[in-house]
Amino acid sequence: MDNYTKILNLLEKNFVKHKNLQDLASKVSSMLGISFEDCFSALKEMEEKGDIFPYTKSRYATAKMLGLVKGKVSLKDKFAFVLNDNGDIYVSGKNLLGSFDGDIVLCKVTSPATQGKRREGKVVKILKRENKGLTGEIRCINSRFYVMPDGKNTEFLIKNSADFEIKGGDKVVFDIVTSSSKVLAQIREVIGSIFVPGNDIKWLLKQYKVREHFPEGVLEQARAIPQEVPDEKLKNRRDLTSEMIFTIDGEDAKDLDDGVSIQKNSDGTFTLGVHIADVGEYVTLSSPLDEEAFERGTSIYFLDKVIPMLPKELSNGICSLNENVLRLALSVVMKIDKNGDVLSSEIFESVIKSKHRLSYNQVLKVLNGDKKETEKLLDIKDDLFCMLELSQILSQKRESLGALDFDLPEGEVLVDEKGKPVEIVKRKADKATKIIETFMVVANETVAKKFDTLKIPFVYRVHEKPDPDKMANFFSIAHLLGVNIKTSKKDVCPKDLQEVLHAVNGQNAEEVINMIMLRSLKKAKYFDTCLGHFGMALEHYCHFTSPIRRYPDLTIHRIIKEYLHGNNSFVKSEKMAHFVTQASEKSSIQEKLSEDVERAITDYKKCEYMAQFVGKTFDGIISGASNRGLYVELENTCEGLVPVANLKDDFYFFDENTLTLSSNSGKFYRVGEKVQVLLVSSSPENRSLTFEMVKKIK
Repeated sequence: MDNYTKILNLLEKNFVKHKNLQDLASKVSSMLGISFEDCFSALKEMEEKGDIFPYTKSRYATAKMLGLVKGKVSLKDKFAFVLNDNGDIYVSGKNLLGSFDGDIVLCKVTSPATQGKRREGKVVKILKRENKGLTGEIRCINSRFYVMPDGKNTEFLIKNSADFEIKGGDKVVFDIVTSSSKVLAQIREVIGSIFVPGNDIKWLLKQYKVREHFPEGVLEQARAIPQEVPDEKLKNRRDLTSEMIFTIDGEDAKDLDDGVSIQKNSDGTFTLGVHIADVGEYVTLSSPLDEEAFERGTSIYFLDKVIPMLPKELSNGICSLNENVLRLALSVVMKIDKNGDVLSSEIFESVIKSKHRLSYNQVLKVLNGDKKETEKLLDIKDDLFCMLELSQILSQKRESLGALDFDLPEGEVLVDEKGKPVEIVKRKADKATKIIETFMVVANETVAKKFDTLKIPFVYRVHEKPDPDKMANFFSIAHLLGVNIKTSKKDVCPKDLQEVLHAVNGQNAEEVINMIMLRSLKKAKYFDTCLGHFGMALEHYCHFTSPIRRYPDLTIHRIIKEYLHGNNSFVKSEKMAHFVTQASEKSSIQEKLSEDVERAITDYKKCEYMAQFVGKTFDGIISGASNRGLYVELENTCEGLVPVANLKDDFYFFDENTLTLSSNSGKFYRVGEKVQVLLVSSSPENRSLTFEMVKKIK
């Protein structure tokens, strides 16, 4: 355990009297046997991060003890939300303490959440200002140029407008600066009109401050890495080049992380091999490549593009398990019985040569009996059916444990060569994707279990138990939607929720129940302690199988390799423990950024696609309700709002206990009901659709 964690744990459990931070450091130093300098440094870092807070002139306490919540400000108009993994907090304009959009703040919760209503609070400290690299739109007023930050109802006079060719409507990247006590905007970059092909995506990426380009030093290091495996790298590795190992990925994937192999034994057991690209052999700790990967945290995938965590020389080149070339790997070989139990396992460094680069579509065709595709893949046909058999066994095992399978279709936007959306298709998991999913899950579980047992610092993928109040609320809503399953347990277990999913399977409210349940659960994250994974009903879990595109996987690859090489003193060191904590926190933040970016681009393109249908009617299902109105999801997965003002047949009010909009005359609309709506408007820039209610569908 590092000093930071030791001190924080002490302060969580003990009230230490002190006059100031120096006095606190002196007392904590003597209590824990840590040097004053190290203790004072850790306490200063805690204060900067918001983990401790001076609640009087001579009293510090941990943020947790004081009920303070750390989050990012999302400014709307005259109010804001402080975004937090455990639920957003509403903050009125007068309680923002001068914070602006994107600032990291400590927030005091003044009013708890109730059904259909967020927590309320006030900002007590600004931890980090975010006033650089903002995006906005140029406005020309009386021959003077202003910029309006995206999504905000405020304007800033531009300080350096003469340095750029700009016009009204252009999107720009700017910084907020002060000059003679005035707040001004200083343009950093002109994006231009978002109606020019490509500018919309560029604008959205700038809005989320995505690191699009690699620094030259990183590229230099990547270019210097040979694109063939040198002989010296093959020493002390197990040679698996003669084994039938192959990859299965999407049609367009170029960063191939994982290969698989299988054998059915005479005793009815299976030997499953999961072979993962050994990225740690090329991306060394604290190198320019590593530092850049740490900052990115993950690759970002959207439409037909990717912003990789690692340069293409690695992600598409020497690290990718391309067909018929030597590649270095970390292999996990497991012996699994007919019940899906892992009887034994081994983790080792290997060298492999993938025999096939398969797509999910190819595999699915073979499994469905397509003669033409089967003829091409006769050498692995039996392996594929063996994999299907084991995949089904593993799925049944997960089912028996209570794993939650949210069978929600994803809406994929297809675009033409200019980026214009031409179609929205619904994608669901199939037999081929399930094979790889189940194999990666069992490999991740096996690795996590081994290293938790060894008590070595490790990055785990954790999904904590849901909040009891949120679960009670969910069961109440489910009951209103016709799901008559009750649980008297104080702590809900995965099987309780799995029972609900089974009960609504095939019913009208199935997708809505899935969505509401998913929103009621906590968000999975990376953590330095093994807390289990509620949604998967597993005690041990990590992300090991995608080191090309996820930093947590790369981090634990390094730990595994050091352990295999016998460097126990290093992997069990305080330095490694501290790094694991940092990597976990940073990776969780970057994962959320990636999800937000991917969602923003998808929603933008969905709205752009739907703009051609303004004035048309659509069937959909009520997916949510609030004081604003009804949220309706169409069959193509696009979601929009029916504002209360567009319910023109009566006056409606919102009931948060039943998630309904009702009128005094007895009319009502409830979550889960099928309706027909008219598309009134589509705003890609605001990523919103507005509907008008036509009728209920019986």
